[in-house]
Amino acid sequence: MIKRITGRHVLLMLIAFFGLTITVNAIFITQAFRTFRGEDVPRSYMQGVAYNDTLDARAAQAELGWTASADVSQTEAVLILSHATGAPLTGRVLTGSLRHPADANLDIMLNFAETEPGRYVATYSAPPGNWRLMAQTQEGPAFEIEHAAWLR
Repeated sequence: MIKRITGRHVLLMLIAFFGLTITVNAIFITQAFRTFRGEDVPRSYMQGVAYNDTLDARAAQAELGWTASADVSQTEAVLILSHATGAPLTGRVLTGSLRHPADANLDIMLNFAETEPGRYVATYSAPPGNWRLMAQTQEGPAFEIEHAAWLR
């Protein structure tokens, strides 16, 4: 025997459908706010406005011909810097950070020390995961290094 669908049945189905939809959306919104607070790059608008300056700085860096290689582990970051000729690049003062892609509160500030000609080392303690090494010279010609790393 087939029952007839009445207005009451339709009303209950609509209430159940929209109630479920609203509940799921509320859960997703709550989880989104708990896990990501929003913009993690300070002054992102101003970075966009200064983009041409960034391009000019990168072109000036390319003209230097310096090269860098990076090796990153959970306890240290090693940068090898060299001139265009392949000779070690010595006497640079490097600072930087090990940045977490999703939470700036986990970022680790780094100070590099030259342990041998052209080899700069920073020590720290980082948990496993996806990280981005950012380093730059503090004096002399501007030189920036960016290296993605997955720490295990």
